[in-house]
Amino acid sequence: MNPLTDDAPPEADSDAGAAPAISEEALARLREWIDRGLLPELIPTRQARSLRTALAMIEAGRALLMTRSLEDLSVEMVCQRAGTTVGAFYGRFESKHAFFITMQRLQTARSRETLAGFTQRHEVDHADLDALCEEMVELTVSTFRSNLGVLRASLQHSKEGMWELFKQSGDRYRSVLVAKLAPHLKHLPVKERELRVLFAYQAMAGTLVHAVLNDPGPLKLEDAALNQELVRMVKSYLTAPRKTRRRPAP
Repeated sequence: MNPLTDDAPPEADSDAGAAPAISEEALARLREWIDRGLLPELIPTRQARSLRTALAMIEAGRALLMTRSLEDLSVEMVCQRAGTTVGAFYGRFESKHAFFITMQRLQTARSRETLAGFTQRHEVDHADLDALCEEMVELTVSTFRSNLGVLRASLQHSKEGMWELFKQSGDRYRSVLVAKLAPHLKHLPVKERELRVLFAYQAMAGTLVHAVLNDPGPLKLEDAALNQELVRMVKSYLTAPRKTRRRPAP
């Protein structure tokens, strides 16, 4: 789901187009995040029209980044696609950098909500390992797919600190995964379970990052079979027996 409009991921076919429809729910969530101080780069406003314009520009930026780099993304492109003006842009964001950071913060705010839902669903955990692995993969892959452009730009500028917000979000996700998955790994000593869960996540996330940056195949990020194969990989690793060192023969 699109974290801004509650629709499908942004279309990236053209630079121009009508501003996306912004739901009342999306506006309410944006107001809440502003009130909680989660979007400090967005110049504060309480007017619904101004909030709609800001969200339309963010959605336009997300769509445009699906097919171009952050360097090639211009404020003029964003405004043309969003159906607004450059003056309106700078009335809400001090710079393109502040605009991009706001896109990142919106995604991490959405991820917090998704993670809270995952935690609540498994608060009294009756799910088996298969179900947990499937949901872990589904949540992670859907985040990469719906935010491909923003994630790719963040990775490409990681040396400039652009990946830090997503790293912090990933840290929160990993801690929850350890709490939910480790109790199912009864074939392992307790002290080894955390590492097994963390490395399973690292392998999955690394596969997705490689797909975002290099798209080497055989499976692309958008391929439906990717979920199935990642579930197979994660579950096989989590349930793999502990390798014991053989004693030399006397």
